[in-house]
Amino acid sequence: MEFTQKELYMLINLSPNPLWLVGADLSGARLSRANLRGADLALCNLQNADLRGADLSGASLRQADLTNADLRNANLKGVTMEGAVTDNIKFEGTIMPDGTIHR
Repeated sequence: MEFTQKELYMLINLSPNPLWLVGADLSGARLSRANLRGADLALCNLQNADLRGADLSGASLRQADLTNADLRNANLKGVTMEGAVTDNIKFEGTIMPDGTIHR
């Protein structure tokens, strides 16, 4: 499942939360400052996604591919990331799943 930038905007801003996007191809998506609280993003392709400042608190990123994703200043508190690919992620200023801030 792939989305255009306009479709992503509409999904995130006009749909009731939380979103269910299991297995979606969000590679390269521009999702900075997006409200993804509680979203189910398991098995998603988030390679090279821009998630700067996004609120992902309580979301599921199980087995998602986050290779080269930009998560600077994002909120990951309570996120489940079991089996996620986390190669080369930018985490500066990110609130990590345990509530600590990555420096």
